Amino acid sequence: MSRGMYLYPWDLHEEGVETVTDRLRAAAIDTVFLATAYHAGKFLRPHAPSGKVYFPHDGTVYFRPRDGMYGRLKPQAAPLVDIFDAIGSLAQKAPDLKLTSWTVGLHNTRLGLLHDDLVCRTAYGDPLFNALCPSHPEVRDFLVSLCVDIGKERGVSEIALETPGFQAYRHGHHHEFELVELSPTAESLLGLCFCNACCGRARESGIDVAGLARSARTALDRFFETGETLAGELQDDPDWAAFIDWRAEVVTSLVRRIRQSLDASASLAVIPTVQSPNDLCWREGSDLASLARAADRLEVPAYQVGPDDIAADMAKVRQAAGSSARIGFILRPSWPHLRNVRDLRVCVGAAHRHEAESISFYNYGHMRLQSLDWIAAANGVHD
Repeated sequence: MSRGMYLYPWDLHEEGVETVTDRLRAAAIDTVFLATAYHAGKFLRPHAPSGKVYFPHDGTVYFRPRDGMYGRLKPQAAPLVDIFDAIGSLAQKAPDLKLTSWTVGLHNTRLGLLHDDLVCRTAYGDPLFNALCPSHPEVRDFLVSLCVDIGKERGVSEIALETPGFQAYRHGHHHEFELVELSPTAESLLGLCFCNACCGRARESGIDVAGLARSARTALDRFFETGETLAGELQDDPDWAAFIDWRAEVVTSLVRRIRQSLDASASLAVIPTVQSPNDLCWREGSDLASLARAADRLEVPAYQVGPDDIAADMAKVRQAAGSSARIGFILRPSWPHLRNVRDLRVCVGAAHRHEAESISFYNYGHMRLQSLDWIAAANGVHD
C-alpha cells in the first residue's frame, strides 16, 4: 500500500525541498500530491518558518502552461512560478518520491468571473462564478488541455483531479453566508445547474429540464417563505433521478475523455467529491462506480469526524464503487477529525479492510509536525 502526502508549493518553497522531503520519508511517505492548479484560500500554517497565514492567488497554476494548447479559457501561472519551480525541484531533488499532480479542475472563480457564460447557474438563473459548468464544450476542452499539459511536466506520473464536474451549492466560498438554515433538499436544489448548456443537452436526452427548473423554483420559493421542504429524497423521484443520472454521465464522459487524452506515462485518479459523507457525491455529478471505470482509480476524502464514522464512510464508498474499483483514501490526521495516533491507526486498519491500494494524508502545511509522528507510527516506522 502506497502512502502519500498532500503538499502546497508555497510550503515546499519556504521550508525547502530537502527539509520537507526528509520529513516525509521519515514518516514512510512515498508519494507527494503537489498542488499544481488551485483556488483561493486563507490558510493557517503552524510550522511555516515565516508568516503563519497564506493567501494563494485564486484560480492559478503552479507550472508554466503551454499557451498553444488552450482556447478562450486559459490557465494563469501564480506569481510564485516566477521564482520557484515546484515540480522541477521535486523531480530533481526527490526522484525517489512518486509525484502526483493535485489538480483542481472546474472550481475556478477567476475564470468564472472572466467568462460568466460558462459557469453553472441556479434554477433562478443566478451565476455561480466559482463553478465552471462541465456541460459547456469550451469548459470540457479546457480541462482536457489542462490535464494533458500538466501530464507533460517532468516527473509527473499521475494526475489527481479534484472538481472534475459540478459543484455543490456550499463550497466554502469567500464569506459564504446565509441566515436561513438550508434543508438538505434545499441545498441540493440550489446546487443543480440549469445553464443553457445543461438545459440544451438534457433536453436532447429526453429530460423535461424546463419542468424540473420550475419545480425547483416552486419548492425553493415555498422553503424560503415558510421553511417547508420537499418530502423524501430527490433521487426517489423518477424525473429528478433521470436528471441526476444524466449529470453523472456528463462528468463521467469528461473524465473518460481526459483519461484517453493523457500519455501512457501519466495515470488519472479522480477525487470525486468534496462533500462529507461521500454518499452526497451525486450533488457534484459523481457516480463512484462509473468514475472508477472511466479513470485509473479513485482518490476519496474520508473526512468524517472520528474513526468510527470514517470507517463507516469507507465501507459505503467501497460498496458504491464496487469490488473491482481501485481506491485510495485521504485522511486528515489532525483536529477535528482524529485526536491521536490510536485514532489514526484505526482508520488505517479500516482502509486495509476495505482493500484500499493507498492512503494519503491532508495536508502537510496545515497540520502540526506532531501529525507526522502519528503518521510514522501508523505506518509502522517504529514497530
